[in-house]
Amino acid sequence: MRGLVLWTLLMLVVAVLMSVQAVVSLYGAQQACWFNYPSVPCPSGDDPALARLTFAFFGVPLVWLVGIGLAVLGRALSRRRSARPR
Repeated sequence: MRGLVLWTLLMLVVAVLMSVQAVVSLYGAQQACWFNYPSVPCPSGDDPALARLTFAFFGVPLVWLVGIGLAVLGRALSRRRSARPR
């Protein structure tokens, strides 16, 4: 049980840190675009920060869910092995 809680907390921290970094990066790029428009391009849909933000919201929860599934499956298999008569 402790491992699942630690896994959840780790994934939460990863998602929050990725989100904050991506938002700060997008904000900085938007500010640079606003103040120096002709010479600095504005962030677009192919900005790497937008990809990181998308991964933080969709990819990290998917990785978390796969990890939880593997932990539950591993625990069920280990119980099944130990309950088998010898």
